Amino acid sequence: GQMFAMEHADYKQIPAFGTEQLQKIRQVVPLLETRSLKIHFAAPPLDDPVLKSSRPYRMLSHLLGHESPGSLHEALNEEGLLVGLSSGIGIDASDFSLFSLTVSLTKKGMEQKDRVLDLVFQWIALIAKTPHDVLEKYHEELRQISNTNFKFRENGDPTDFSSTASELLFQYKPEELLVGSSRTGDYDPKVFEAFMERLTPEHVMITELNSDLKVENKEDWIVEKWYGATFQEKDIPEDLAQRWSSPPTIDPRLKLPALNEYIPTDFSLRCDDANENVTAEETSTEQKKKWAKESPKLVIERPDLRLWHKMDRTWRVPKTSIKLSLLSPNVYRSPRTMTMNRIFQRVLSDDLNSYVYDASIAGCNYRVMNVPTGYRISVSGYSEKLPFLLDTLTSRMLSLLDQMKEGPEAHPALADMFKKASDNLLRETNNFRLDSPYEIANYNSRLLMEEQVWHIDDYSKEMEGEFAERDPLTMEECARVVEESLIGRVKAELLCMGNINEEEARKVVDVVDSHFLNPSRPLLESEKPVFRSMKLPTKEEAVQIFGPDVSEKSIPVVYQEVAYSDSEANNAIELILQAGSDLELGIEGVAILDLISHLSYNSAYTQLRTKEQLGYIVSSFVRKTVGGTWGLSVVVQSSVALPDTLEQRCEAWLELFRKELEEMDPNDLVMEANAVIAQLLERETKLSQEIGRNWGPILMTETCSPKLSTPAFDRVERIVAELLTKTKTSSTTNGDNDDITVELTSEMQDIMVPRQSPEELKEKVLKFFDKHFSANSVHRRAMSARVYNHEGKKEFEKDVDKPGVLSTYADIQHVKQYLSTWPNVPYWRVED
Repeated sequence: GQMFAMEHADYKQIPAFGTEQLQKIRQVVPLLETRSLKIHFAAPPLDDPVLKSSRPYRMLSHLLGHESPGSLHEALNEEGLLVGLSSGIGIDASDFSLFSLTVSLTKKGMEQKDRVLDLVFQWIALIAKTPHDVLEKYHEELRQISNTNFKFRENGDPTDFSSTASELLFQYKPEELLVGSSRTGDYDPKVFEAFMERLTPEHVMITELNSDLKVENKEDWIVEKWYGATFQEKDIPEDLAQRWSSPPTIDPRLKLPALNEYIPTDFSLRCDDANENVTAEETSTEQKKKWAKESPKLVIERPDLRLWHKMDRTWRVPKTSIKLSLLSPNVYRSPRTMTMNRIFQRVLSDDLNSYVYDASIAGCNYRVMNVPTGYRISVSGYSEKLPFLLDTLTSRMLSLLDQMKEGPEAHPALADMFKKASDNLLRETNNFRLDSPYEIANYNSRLLMEEQVWHIDDYSKEMEGEFAERDPLTMEECARVVEESLIGRVKAELLCMGNINEEEARKVVDVVDSHFLNPSRPLLESEKPVFRSMKLPTKEEAVQIFGPDVSEKSIPVVYQEVAYSDSEANNAIELILQAGSDLELGIEGVAILDLISHLSYNSAYTQLRTKEQLGYIVSSFVRKTVGGTWGLSVVVQSSVALPDTLEQRCEAWLELFRKELEEMDPNDLVMEANAVIAQLLERETKLSQEIGRNWGPILMTETCSPKLSTPAFDRVERIVAELLTKTKTSSTTNGDNDDITVELTSEMQDIMVPRQSPEELKEKVLKFFDKHFSANSVHRRAMSARVYNHEGKKEFEKDVDKPGVLSTYADIQHVKQYLSTWPNVPYWRVED
């Protein structure tokens, strides 16, 4: 009989996908620029009793999507055909599932799609022919990884857990709920073979998403009923199906991966090695909280490096995180240098797969990120293998640069990778213009509010067009630019935290020194990349810039743009009300702004979305721009109103919101403040959250002068102190507070002493609002970023060249000449 009893068991044995749907190739013309092949195989449901134990689809997904040397991924990638590859169960229902392989392709790859599909089915055939004793080793490897991850799994979001657990109750008994999804039985050769039989042309549906497709003869194409997508459908030719079923040859480059060397076996804890003799059971909750709140220790301080270290004693998991920030003035020096560094990040990500892909499978993660201030490198995971991963990662970064400098003739595969990375970056850059109007509005506001910011068109011109053809980006130039960013003039901030002692942390410094700092020279204070925000003009200042006609406008500066896509139906605005810099606001100002933002979100949503029904996207939030400048943003995206109408409604809402604040009972305001406090002091549930909380303040000081470079690890507690009130419900002692449901250590209680009455807090809120947000305030600094849909283009054109209305990037550059910048002194050191 049939092995999979639950397959097609529902709906009178009618299969979800029969001969009408299978053995087909569908070509779809997408709206965005994209090229991919989605290969779906009809398979039995995962709930089938035969599959529940051995789970052959897990190992199959692991092998098909593997990115090590000899894999399908590497074969396609080294020829510049591949953008990305993923595999696994795409859809799982009660009586069927779809096993999916998605291959995202470059333009070159899509031009060779037939060859790509040949390689896919050769890779499947290679797996199918593999001896069962070899497959069993992969199965055991995955089982070991799964068991380790379960044993040392950290807490997650309770809501997500509850949602997932309720679904799992359909599959597992309550006593098996926690371990069920992680438990895998023994390898079963017969079940694996039966599942593999589904990965054939007989059971396949292939969807080609290709923005290069040309719809020449409309009779051959179908317009999908619901979404209007244009597509056509063809049967897979018999000769092609036969070739895919039994490939005559298998590409000699294809070979299954070696066993994983990154799987950890040493789970000892450094805090136990330190002879503290404190077990997890013996440690009190208060002691754990105290340890968690201890700040990282500054172990090494040099002109070119600071090492911060903290050994974990709270979470007691054998995991470590190493975070490195390399500060460099050379990354954001020009649109060209930024583009080069972004391309390198993509080349590196592609290249690293063959070196450290196994590490990510075994629970060790890495990330190399290019940011305007330099590079951020992080590795995290099981402590045993982390030093090896860091050394491999950083060594390869530099050896890759050496290979790139040797040019495309010496490394043709690398040249293909560079070309692919350049094309992908250009595609992503161009696709940005098709983002939602509210996202475009947010980006456009940055062009005016940030002192140094490159326009997206500046990046595109480096990659396509007249100047790109005259002076093309080359692999050799990219290597030289990135090398200058990594080992030219740099300064390093390094945090080692988790299951790592001080001696091991110092060894990490040796790696950073040998690869980055020894070949470079220390960064001078005057060379640090410092980014500042522009002061939006007050109404009086706007009159000096634009003339008296703007004196009657509540929003004296507007930047407007028409949406790039003709089919975009929405308009959008972002109204930005600048409150000031860190220096001006101080900790109290930041706290009051946080409270106002908290109150404003529900008010704006209720009025503008629910009552006035202006659009589905309505939000009000704190807006922080570079250099530590704060403000309140109001965002509305609408298909029923033009941007000028949206601005008027936002101004009307601000008046209403001011009235709501004035009429609010002081004790109700205290309750809202306590909600903000509870959010700020939300209890951490895993090591990674503690690491993130400490890494943030370190990064915030990396561009500061030495006198301002001490991280404020107690920053959140100091903000909380500004919101506490002298009432019974604001007591910070455990068990005496009805509104603040967080538990505080004694050290936190010393910092967070109530300083004001409810009435005084309300007075501060109203005073802050009246100064910075009221339309009548002489101190108000406001701008609006508008995006029109094409139906509103005439309204856009009417406002072009009007006083205070900026319609081009050249207009922005002109106006910025009149504006000054905010100081960038951090708010947490203002009182020192």
